Amino acid sequence: MRKIRKILVGVDGSAASYRAAELALDLAHTLNAQVTAIYVIPQLPPDYEVLGIHLEANPEELDRKILHEVRVMAHMKNVKLETKVLRGRPSEVITSMAEQEDYDLVVLGNTGIGGAYRRAMGSVVTEVITTTKKPLLLVK
Repeated sequence: MRKIRKILVGVDGSAASYRAAELALDLAHTLNAQVTAIYVIPQLPPDYEVLGIHLEANPEELDRKILHEVRVMAHMKNVKLETKVLRGRPSEVITSMAEQEDYDLVVLGNTGIGGAYRRAMGSVVTEVITTTKKPLLLVK
């Protein structure tokens, strides 16, 4: 069995993604592993407003808020954490990063922010499940 040394966790601000981050950090603490938390700013279709998708805040402000919560958790658990903000289709970014940077485990919440974005772009979790070759842990 391969040792888990690098854990990638996707965070989008949903309660499930914070639970996933907390579990990833707990595992990292137990296994002495590194965690990278990523927030992917989705590339919306050009007609996103017509589809009923409304951005609630400046994406950069949202990134800082979302990743700050995970940094606080990591500090409290004394776990080394790297954070990244990337742009693109979340499922593709997560899958390619996991492969290219050779993560041992990907951790995601079972449901994300959803809503109209999900209807327009598809479920991130479903797409990651069907495309990743890495071990994947879904957290409720």
